[in-house]
Amino acid sequence: MNYKAGGKHWVLDSGCTQHMTGNNGMFTSLEDPGDKEQVTFGDNSKIKVIGLGKIAISNDLSNSNVLFVKSLSFNLLSIAQLCDHGLTCEFDKNYVVVRSEKDKFMVF
Repeated sequence: MNYKAGGKHWVLDSGCTQHMTGNNGMFTSLEDPGDKEQVTFGDNSKIKVIGLGKIAISNDLSNSNVLFVKSLSFNLLSIAQLCDHGLTCEFDKNYVVVRSEKDKFMVF
């Protein structure tokens, strides 16, 4: 499934442990990644993490702890990370709805 915000497409990924993008222009803040030196993909290939930052998803919503992986071609939203932040993901064969677990408000 993908989510489009402000002309940017995001792919909801159940195998991804952290949100990540290859587009540094999307960050509202970007810092040194610290101990997150690389990302390992399903085929065991590894790619260097360049930064860690915050991205605005909408006027009211932003994601922190997003990895900047320069050569990544997709913007990946980690379902696990969304759930860790108190959101739920409801899937149907044609769509997905992300809601606040607390008040059931639809986030996107």
